[in-house]
Amino acid sequence: MNLHTPRLAGPLMAVELRNNIIIHWRPHGVPLRFTIMPMTDLPYVANEIDKIAGGPHVVVVFTIVAHLVFHPVTFFVHKVNKIRQSVIALLSRAPQTTVVIKSGNTAGLK
Repeated sequence: MNLHTPRLAGPLMAVELRNNIIIHWRPHGVPLRFTIMPMTDLPYVANEIDKIAGGPHVVVVFTIVAHLVFHPVTFFVHKVNKIRQSVIALLSRAPQTTVVIKSGNTAGLK
C-alpha cells in the first residue's frame, strides 16, 4: 500500500487480502548504516514493541544484529535488554502474541 512515506524510512505496509495478512515494516533506530534520514523517522525497536497491542493473530518479527556488530558488545547488550523488557511487557498484556527473534548470521565470516 502506498502510505506516501519514504521507501527507506517507512513505515511501509503490505496487505494480502486472500489470507487476511497485513505486514507493517519500519527500520530500527540508531545505529543505522545505510542512509541519512531524520532521527524522528528512526524509532527504537523497544518503543515500537511497546505500541503493539498484540493478540492471537499478531506476529512480531525482528532482527537487530546487523547494524550493531560495529559497536562494543556492551552497546549490543544494552539494546537487547531494552528489547527484552518490551517483549516481556507485550507478552504480559497479550500472552497469545507470537514473537520471532531472528539472530544474526555470519554470512560465511569466521
